[in-house]
Amino acid sequence: MQPSSVTLTQMLDARERRAQAQNAILKTAGSSDCLVSFSLNIAGDVKRTAKTRFLFDQGMRAFDALGFPQLSRTVSDAVTGTEALILLHADAAQVKTVLERLEDTAPWARLFDFDVLNASGEKLSRRTPRRCLICGGPAADCARSRAHGLNAVKQATDALLDECCADTLASTAHAALERELYTTPKPGLVDRNNNGAHADMDVPLFLKSAASLVPYFKTAVLSGLRNETMDSLREAGLLAERAMFAATNGVNTHKGMIYSMGLLLYGTGKALSFGGDAVSHAAALARADAEDRLSAAMREQNTNGAKVLSAHGARGAVGEAADGFFHAQYAADRIKAHADSENPGALALIDVMVVLSDTNLLHRGGEDGLRFSQEHALRIAMLPEHERIAAIEAFDRDMIERNLSPGGAADMLALGFFLDAWRTFSGSLREVGA
Repeated sequence: MQPSSVTLTQMLDARERRAQAQNAILKTAGSSDCLVSFSLNIAGDVKRTAKTRFLFDQGMRAFDALGFPQLSRTVSDAVTGTEALILLHADAAQVKTVLERLEDTAPWARLFDFDVLNASGEKLSRRTPRRCLICGGPAADCARSRAHGLNAVKQATDALLDECCADTLASTAHAALERELYTTPKPGLVDRNNNGAHADMDVPLFLKSAASLVPYFKTAVLSGLRNETMDSLREAGLLAERAMFAATNGVNTHKGMIYSMGLLLYGTGKALSFGGDAVSHAAALARADAEDRLSAAMREQNTNGAKVLSAHGARGAVGEAADGFFHAQYAADRIKAHADSENPGALALIDVMVVLSDTNLLHRGGEDGLRFSQEHALRIAMLPEHERIAAIEAFDRDMIERNLSPGGAADMLALGFFLDAWRTFSGSLREVGA
């Protein structure tokens, strides 16, 4: 999406078109209906970017979650901004009260502009005045007096847009970790049924670990939005490792996710600020120091991944990232393919296990352990779908007995959940030419 400046004439024309569309919709409204007009308060002469569309989409999701019965809905995406007109069968005053609260749910929700018109076409006023982005005083007073200047307001607006992207994507990454954790059954892994082949891990520990990473996830998105270097992301990742180990009393629950999810979050941030493909951005950043990382691992031999690299040539998370996150994208594809099943995560995990040279399995069971897991997973993947879950539960018992845990596949599943959500987020950006 190429940002373009708009003229005053274009904005006035857009306002006129919006009024005409509102009047046309209200002619079809019943006496108990109301019309919601949703747009964004964006300072300056650039009204539509990838980040404004991302914010708009979050506003629409939040609106839909309120559950008001919708009679019709139109969305327009023009250089003058993205707008929605939604006809509701609901009391206008009640809708206005709820939407006023929605506009105050987060700092960046201050940029939402939900107008509510009753069936007669009268626009309802806010009960409390909007606050200024700069000083917190009444926004109307500051606007009339031009108290802060356009540049200051634009900077505050841009900061809120970045905050929306970072908050939303960090929460999405956290939700992906939790969704992977709760996927049950998972052979050899911690899930709702058991602790798999892990004597030192359980569901509560993973929840603590995942929660500790949210600030880092937000930092990773901001790093991409600002096009920072790998050094910056690496420094943030080291701090995240310390936070994780503090939360888990030294247990390594999510070290691989700090690296891989951090890169993908960086990629989404860069895509929102500069365009392009998020995964490609993430892979390019990984390639910047992948060989140095792998060479250092071979020399130092101080991690399980390094030992597996030396013994089996498996490049683990670093190789996966540098090669373009092939298996993470495959996981997202399989999650989507199984979307209509009762347990898409468990089925997608088996699909990933078939094709992934999982370094965790190589560490615990060598080539024999990896071969056993892949062959067993392939047999399950070829079963009729209604037989697979029971087969996975039996597979889980076998993996626990052999002390095998496909931690690499679990990471790919978590990344797949995140990428599946990102594809939904970015779909509207592609539709308008991002």
